[in-house]
Amino acid sequence: SVSNVPQVSRACVMKFSLHRFNLLGSLFSLWLTGAATAATLPTNFVETAIGGTWNEAVGIAFAPPPENHMFVWERGGRVWIVENNVKLATPFLDIAEEVGGWRDFGLLGFCLDPNFATNGHVYLLYVVDHHHLTKFGTPNYNANTNEYFQATIGRITRYTARASDGFHTVDPASRLVLLGESISNGIPILYESHGVGGLMFGRDGSLLASTGDGASYSTVDTGSAAETYYASALTQGIIKPKENVGAFRSQLVDSLNGKILRIDPATGNGVPSNPFYDAANPRSARSRTWALGLRNPCRMTLRPGSGSTNAADANPGVIYSGDVGMNLWEDL
Repeated sequence: SVSNVPQVSRACVMKFSLHRFNLLGSLFSLWLTGAATAATLPTNFVETAIGGTWNEAVGIAFAPPPENHMFVWERGGRVWIVENNVKLATPFLDIAEEVGGWRDFGLLGFCLDPNFATNGHVYLLYVVDHHHLTKFGTPNYNANTNEYFQATIGRITRYTARASDGFHTVDPASRLVLLGESISNGIPILYESHGVGGLMFGRDGSLLASTGDGASYSTVDTGSAAETYYASALTQGIIKPKENVGAFRSQLVDSLNGKILRIDPATGNGVPSNPFYDAANPRSARSRTWALGLRNPCRMTLRPGSGSTNAADANPGVIYSGDVGMNLWEDL
């Protein structure tokens, strides 16, 4: 979210923004001590080298005890298992063909079900490549083709890992789209940033996802910003006419943009205790909205021990979200 910066520099700043909340402490430590100087770790901490090479890894999730492996997901749409400090040769899950990994977009959110050890469920939040979105399953589809730099949607999908091999592989037939089943009901992507963000579980078992406002970072976007893809988004039904308000979509309760969403991980419906829940339309944007008025909350976390275990209490826990600002300020 940086304006008046050359294109290459801005891209670097944006890419760093996806990682900064996880990596900033480590980078600062390296800056102070030098990469060749070993840090003195606190009691009960160990430093372990992980083998393998990575293509834009954006996050890590640990399998629950007694498992001894972790999941690493890459922006392009692949998830890998690292077991006994070794990256396994075959991806745990590969949806690169579906994921639009351009500019600030890609597979940015991934999490395990709290009951992963028994149900094997994993959840993914990503931007869908427009070619896959509009042509998959038709004679015009080509797995080697992508259509970047145009309007598309963000999507939340659930897969189930196989218990037969210790949840080390995924059953492709288990794919369930929780949000964004079609071009008209996904998270609108209208420019090169401010799209999908983080994905995590509340203490109450609800699934939380953060979304950007879909607006321009180059100008003050109040709708119909020339550099954005608003016109094609309207034509294709990605947004409705009342959503053509740029950054103000974050304040529009009937839009999925600029929100923290709270949904049922089994159905994708909004949770009945959400503030704007509509029982007649449980899959509407307002039914799924938990918090609104956000610009680009690309990462978030839950305060440990906070919240209720009962979804009806409307208290999934205290959410800390890094919200990208504009020219001068960032928010937390």
